Amino acid sequence: MPKQIQSIERVLFILESIMFNNEPVTGTELARQLGVHKSTVSHLTATLVEQGYLCKVPGSSKLTTGPKLYRTARMVRLSGERIIAVPPVLAELAARTGETAHLAELRGRYVIFLENQYPEKALRVQTETGSVEAAHSTAVGKALLAGLDDEEVRELLAQSGLEAFTDKTITDVDGLLSELANVREKGYAADSGEQTPGTGCIAAPVHDVRGMTVAAVGISGPEARVFDDETERAGAVVACAGKIDEILRG
Repeated sequence: MPKQIQSIERVLFILESIMFNNEPVTGTELARQLGVHKSTVSHLTATLVEQGYLCKVPGSSKLTTGPKLYRTARMVRLSGERIIAVPPVLAELAARTGETAHLAELRGRYVIFLENQYPEKALRVQTETGSVEAAHSTAVGKALLAGLDDEEVRELLAQSGLEAFTDKTITDVDGLLSELANVREKGYAADSGEQTPGTGCIAAPVHDVRGMTVAAVGISGPEARVFDDETERAGAVVACAGKIDEILRG
């Protein structure tokens, strides 16, 4: 049997304890759980804080998850048996709204479409599974970017800038950040001809057990039709995202 590396085991225990704890935790409590001296935990957590995997709660000695841990987690693709349960939920959304329904993930500054379900209508958006689009110009992309903080969004888009796909595309970061603030407030994102002329989209974030935004669910169709009753359709999308949340939390 391979020899266990004790320090790595302890680091993994610390990360898992903090990730799945409902509240920030102190080094003393972690030491008690590990059965080691507080100084041992202090050395390990100090390194994790320095590297950005953990951070201290302002004005407290308690520890919580850091920005690098979130960025790392977002790069892990959705997979496994739970994802198999998603297509029927998307099919229900497509039938309810009469529009194409998608599940998408963030991949750097792009979104990748993991699953699509189509309505029976002849006039519909035909998005292929595995296709990639810019995040800043799509509703699913905005729903995903809204799960980042403003600094992360700036860092993500600093090198590439925001390409214009139509005359409605948001092309400056400040404008996008203002849009993302609205997304967080409303609970859903919209794209009105920003990626493709004449196409409208509405999307909402999907969360894992930690409350992190790990995917987005959305609908796409002719612009006028999608926004004919935006409130009702947005409600259907948000409800679908909630169902997928439950699937992923299992």
